[in-house]
Order: sequence, then C-alpha cells, then structure tokens
Amino acid sequence: MDGWQERYWLVRRGRRGPATGERWVEDFVCCEVPVGEDTAMALEVFTSRERAEAESRGMERLAPGEYYPRAADKHRGRSTSGGPDETLSDRVNEFVGYELVEMLDGSGVPYVLVDPPPVDEPIPEGLRIELTPVFAEGLGRRLLGEMKKGRA
Repeated sequence: MDGWQERYWLVRRGRRGPATGERWVEDFVCCEVPVGEDTAMALEVFTSRERAEAESRGMERLAPGEYYPRAADKHRGRSTSGGPDETLSDRVNEFVGYELVEMLDGSGVPYVLVDPPPVDEPIPEGLRIELTPVFAEGLGRRLLGEMKKGRA
C-alpha cells in the first residue's frame, strides 16, 4: 500500500481517556468490519483531523449523549463537571506513525479501517481495511526510510 503518512488521528471513546500518558487501542473508536462471511474488530484510523472530527460529529448526531455524555449536558445548558466542556476537537487524538505502531503492537485488534465514512453516512464500496501487522509494518518501513534519508 502506498500513501503512508507521518501523522494519523483517532477518535476517543466517550469520556474514557488516558489517565496516564499511556494510550491503548481500547481508548479509541473501533468498529466491526466485514471479513469474508464474518466480521472482525478494526481500529478506525483517520488521515486528517477533519475526517476524525466528522466521525465524532456523526456519532453525536446518531446517539446524542451516548458517546459523549458531557456534550449532551452542554447542549442542555449545564456541565457535568465544574471545568470546561470538551469540544469535538478534544475527542480527536493525533499520533505520529511510530506512536500508532507502538499502540497497535500487541493490541489484539486484527484490522485497521483507514478513513471510514462518518458513522451517520452510507458506507461506500471499497473500504480500506488493512491487517494490523501489515499496516504497522508499512508505517515502520516508511519511518525507517525517512530515518535513512535524514542520515544521507
């Protein structure tokens, strides 16, 4: 596969978030993808912040308050905490390629779904579903190539 890039974006699941600096695949939105006659779990990976934010907006439109309870309370004119409310952008985390590879390594999630359409839009033909090890290996090769260029 070509089109590897330096940065990717993931959408956090609800208010779950890393209490420490560690991030786990389970902290981010995964979905079921078709694999032959069956389905399997895939991490949703976005190639732009805009696409990730569109997914976050779609999730909130489809089930207000289910994914992001604080957002639902904000729309009702109150906050569940005394602090500032999260915006859609706050629910999107940016990853450098090697961070994503580290998070995927040993995650147990078999697939990566790259740039899925927002959850509230129709699913087009030809979803970009990658085996997790193949996706991680491609990112690793790209990063290694960049490192070699930097030394040349």
